[in-house]
Amino acid sequence: MRRFYTATLVLIALAVGSVSISAQTSDYRVKKNFEERYAELKSSISEAMTVQEIDSLRIEIEDFEYYNEDHDKLLDNALYPETFESSIEELKQRARAAEHKLLIIENQNEKLTQLSNELSTYKSEIANLNDRTDSLRNAILASEESESDLSNLVERYRKSMEERDEFVLNMIDSLFITYKDMQGKALAEFTEENGPRALQEEDNPLHVIESVIEENIQILKADNGTLQTEDYLRMYVVQNRFSEVWNQIGDDLTRIYAGNKSAEWENNIEDKLGDWKASASRNMWASMDNYLESNNVDLGAFDSNESFYKSIEQFVSKATDASREKVITDENYADFQAFYDFWNGKIKKDWGKFVQEGEVLTMNQISTIDTEIMTWRDEAKPKSFLIPILFGLSLLTIVGLIIVLARK
Repeated sequence: MRRFYTATLVLIALAVGSVSISAQTSDYRVKKNFEERYAELKSSISEAMTVQEIDSLRIEIEDFEYYNEDHDKLLDNALYPETFESSIEELKQRARAAEHKLLIIENQNEKLTQLSNELSTYKSEIANLNDRTDSLRNAILASEESESDLSNLVERYRKSMEERDEFVLNMIDSLFITYKDMQGKALAEFTEENGPRALQEEDNPLHVIESVIEENIQILKADNGTLQTEDYLRMYVVQNRFSEVWNQIGDDLTRIYAGNKSAEWENNIEDKLGDWKASASRNMWASMDNYLESNNVDLGAFDSNESFYKSIEQFVSKATDASREKVITDENYADFQAFYDFWNGKIKKDWGKFVQEGEVLTMNQISTIDTEIMTWRDEAKPKSFLIPILFGLSLLTIVGLIIVLARK
């Protein structure tokens, strides 16, 4: 009987031990399976190339979480200091971050493709307009037509130049809209994933920008005085806008499209922008000076916003002082009227848009000159001498009466 009892205890102990070993083995397998699947999902998230892949992985993470929920306490102990919940949350966070990055890349790729198509259109249109303006300019130079026919040619040439400048502005605005949001981390992620974009020369925005700048420099340097001051003002505004946009997105463009030659491209384009600015500025200020001279307004020398403003201010100040010192001011008022017509008719009306956009004069400067011109007008306005004369005659009459009465 004692042997039977002992044997029974041994069997029970073996059974309990077997169950314990089986449980330990099962717990170990749960932990091992969790860690292996966790590592697989983590690796898949890092290697995902599309948003669709990430969406599929997010579903797999949810399934992974669901099938392990019953072992959460076990995994909390096995994964210490991490927990089941924190491990699942890390996978979800990695998936969200990867999706955000891939959305940026896909969005920017779409924008860049759209931009390439737009650039091709702009380049084609600008080339057509270049051909047309070149033909018109050559026709003007070789023209033996009548004065009216020549005038029509010149007007067509000016219109063609205006259309061309409009296309250039549209192109640079498209560049700005595309790249203005590609800043900081978003651009770094995009460039890191894609590297520099290898495009054909005709599709690379850097080559397109370079060619547009060179064409504008050529047009300005080949100018024969056919254009008018408002044309040069418009071209000056186009250059200013071009430079402004380049300063904001130039670094991004070279980072994406120039690769290891980014510094070389940036310096090259900035040098050419400087040449373009010098040519546009020189032609614009010279044309304005010629216009003033032909209208008998001598402001002296100016070649910048600051010197132009000072010339106007000094001109108005001297004219005001001259009017104040003279008794008869009919001639001074005619001078005032000539300048007033130029100021309000040309500077503020006909040229107003370009004067402000190109910062030829700032709004504060215009307001200051307006005030000084009104002071000049008051001083130059012809004065009536009728009242002083009548007052003098009345005074003489009174004095005469006093003398007559005194003699009596």
